[in-house]
Amino acid sequence: MELTVVGDVVVSGWPRRPAVTPAGPGDSAFGLLRAGDLTIGNLEVPLTGSGQRAEKLVAMRAPVSGAAELAALGFDLVSLAMNHAMDYGADGMRDTVRALDAAGVRHAGFGESVAEATRPRVVSAGGRSLAFFSFCSALPLGYNATADRAGIGAIRVRQSFEYDTGFLAETPGTPPFVHSEAHEPDVRAAEALIRAARQRNDFVVVALHWGVPFPYLPASQGPLAQYQRPLARRLVDAGADLIIGHHPHCLHPVEFYGRGLILYSTGNFVFDWCDGWSPDSMVAKEDAHPSAPYRPALMSGPWYESAVFRVGLGGEGGPALRLEPIVLDPDSQPFLPRPEVAASILARFAAASRDLSPSVVVGDDGSVRPC
Repeated sequence: MELTVVGDVVVSGWPRRPAVTPAGPGDSAFGLLRAGDLTIGNLEVPLTGSGQRAEKLVAMRAPVSGAAELAALGFDLVSLAMNHAMDYGADGMRDTVRALDAAGVRHAGFGESVAEATRPRVVSAGGRSLAFFSFCSALPLGYNATADRAGIGAIRVRQSFEYDTGFLAETPGTPPFVHSEAHEPDVRAAEALIRAARQRNDFVVVALHWGVPFPYLPASQGPLAQYQRPLARRLVDAGADLIIGHHPHCLHPVEFYGRGLILYSTGNFVFDWCDGWSPDSMVAKEDAHPSAPYRPALMSGPWYESAVFRVGLGGEGGPALRLEPIVLDPDSQPFLPRPEVAASILARFAAASRDLSPSVVVGDDGSVRPC
């Protein structure tokens, strides 16, 4: 089974070039979505005109017409368990689900109960079945589904902070080290669901909204939060063929582990301006939020460099992977980069992946394999 995988997607009817097959630098990258058996992305915004706005710094929503646009662009399947899902409450997500269903775009990650929110969406292509889960670890308070509350599928994370008082006295202002681990009951529940899906389907894919956006993770601790690698490996051991990560808004390393492939962060694909997301909402200014401990400063270089991931499942040697680099313009629309830019994206991706897993080899054509 051949999958086309992209990262975060926000659609709000932004004017676009036709999604023709891209041929060279400067062409729209939307045409890249129409390859393979299934195209998968993370829907990073609720599609709704109703609901109550959450009390948080960035609360986004886009029109329900975005669902039809997703279908027209070629998306078959989207994950919904992410940190903006409940920005307009359960009603906002109910609007989203109705719109996606009407447009024929399948989804996973939201439900009226935890059982429904963590249920896999099973799809078929080429005579083989794929079970798709969507979980969120970047979890605002109250966004997770419970036995009697609508919400998203969650794998919660526990955190503690370590201070070296001698070192901090010598280097004041240094952040503490953040220890993190996935909440064991949530991991065990996810493992059980994956094992069951593995018995009934040919492939299992897990979308995970996790990690730390690039401006906020100290280089000494990055690029991955401490909980990510152990969690991903446990889910692969339980039967997942592919882990699709998103939330950091940049490319992170990949890892081949056992019979699985872990994409730690797939970056951005398209990020339209919408309600709650304006051209200057995430750009740090000298006088912006003077009393806030964290300034919104996401939109810099890593935000604009991304890729389309071509994943093959079912091969004798395990999953196959090839990257097609893309760049986002100032309005976060995807385009094909110049050859030298594409090469630099692949080079940085290769270096980061080798730091995590020295056996990973990235070819000039974007092919990625374990050595």
